Amino acid sequence: MYTIFVQIASYRDDELPKTIASCLAYAAHPERLRFGIASQDGPETHGQIAQYAHDPRFRIADIWWRDSRGVGVARNITDRQYKGEDFYLQIDSHMRFAKGWDERLVAEWQRCNNPRAILSAYPPAFKYDDNDHEVFIESLPNRLIVHDMFMGNIPIFFGSAITGATTPQLAAFAAGGFQFGPGAACVEVPYEPSICFIGEEIVHSLRLFAAGYSIYAPVDQVVSHLYIRTKNQKNAHHFWQDFMDDAELTPIYHAMNKKSYSLVRRYLQGKASVSPATVRRFENFAGVDFARYLVHPATYSLPPLPMARDDAWRAQAIAPVKQAA
Repeated sequence: MYTIFVQIASYRDDELPKTIASCLAYAAHPERLRFGIASQDGPETHGQIAQYAHDPRFRIADIWWRDSRGVGVARNITDRQYKGEDFYLQIDSHMRFAKGWDERLVAEWQRCNNPRAILSAYPPAFKYDDNDHEVFIESLPNRLIVHDMFMGNIPIFFGSAITGATTPQLAAFAAGGFQFGPGAACVEVPYEPSICFIGEEIVHSLRLFAAGYSIYAPVDQVVSHLYIRTKNQKNAHHFWQDFMDDAELTPIYHAMNKKSYSLVRRYLQGKASVSPATVRRFENFAGVDFARYLVHPATYSLPPLPMARDDAWRAQAIAPVKQAA
């Protein structure tokens, strides 16, 4: 009789009620679900999930949009709403679920044969057509790889397709919008609250590795993600854009970003809570050289991990290659 803690950080997103409804409707055991939600709202979304306010399955933190301080704070709030559930599922606020997703995720996790396994990848997409009907786009399972360096030195990722696999595949990097694993990870590796946005995935991946967790790319894909908003979706808001459009909030946003970028770089240099030796082990495992902004030459052929067991590969390291979507 397992329980699943569903974590959602939402920012002025009118897709949130549909995400919750889909999660509940398509679960084999909705009575076993518990929700932790950081609901950052503006006037257009305020009160949109009021129906769950007195539902004992829900723990909701209401945050006015002007008090938002980035994805790290929001996800950290949901981590702190965890109350001992067997598993956690971290998702974004604009997702749809497949039938029996909960049973399927647990079965997929069990196939890892690793009690500290965390399933993570970029989910397949869904979109709205011109008539606002949901259209689901099939895609192959994927494993995150480095395909660019933001501002020259912060790795960002691309989901590279996995073919022929029948079981979850060991991976190095975790996606922010989909993670499933032991609930204890919410306590052992809570989200770094000082990460504004860029760098959340590489920092969390590094911290999970340091804590002894292993990332696996699932082959059974049970959630879909709304990546692109249509022109009909007038209530689509982005944290960074809202803050940049407000004269009072713009300096706050710049200060948050400056602090965040500095912290990300300190993590990658082994100067934050992860030791330099552990950073080096992670670099060899993942095939990325943080100091030189390079990757293992075999990165784009998706070889089995670890990419390397020592530093010899670094002499042939290459610059990241941007991947076509």
